[in-house]
Amino acid sequence: MNIIVITACGKIVCRPDTTWERDNEDLYLPDFVSHLEYAPVAFARICKPGRSVGSRFVSRYHDGFGFGVLLYPVELMDGTPEGYAQACCLDHTSLLPTPFMEYADGYSTFTLKASGSVLGNFSPDVRALMDAALVEATRRIYVRTGDIIAVELQPRQAFYGRTDGNVRMEGTYGESRLLDFNIIVE
Repeated sequence: MNIIVITACGKIVCRPDTTWERDNEDLYLPDFVSHLEYAPVAFARICKPGRSVGSRFVSRYHDGFGFGVLLYPVELMDGTPEGYAQACCLDHTSLLPTPFMEYADGYSTFTLKASGSVLGNFSPDVRALMDAALVEATRRIYVRTGDIIAVELQPRQAFYGRTDGNVRMEGTYGESRLLDFNIIVE
């Protein structure tokens, strides 16, 4: 299972399933990480394998969606492609909670907070966003049932330094609480 990410600048990368945190468990920050960047994402579950999926049929390939956040340890991103790849592989840094929500007409706002401060409010048309992302991704990647496609809703932003201590992250979509976890420094 892969997490296929469309970055805010339109690049396609994959994160391994070891990065997936689906149960809102706390993140214990490794000693070598002192700064984090985040990118809020909308994501969907792939329900049918495919390659070069056309826009006419793309809605058949994903079901259920959600909102989450991807975390990037700054220390690993040294400006090289390998550094970015390392940052995308750190365990439990793809916070994509389950269960997935059903698509419906209309949509609400996803609000992301860190220790009570609002980091952003996002109101994308999730189905259209996932359709476009999946068409683009399958031009290059064969998707499998169970994969996840995630689209960054803004470029990565710095938000955490080890000296900030423990931080609680929350994310809500309408009345639903999706994210609720702590980043813990030991």
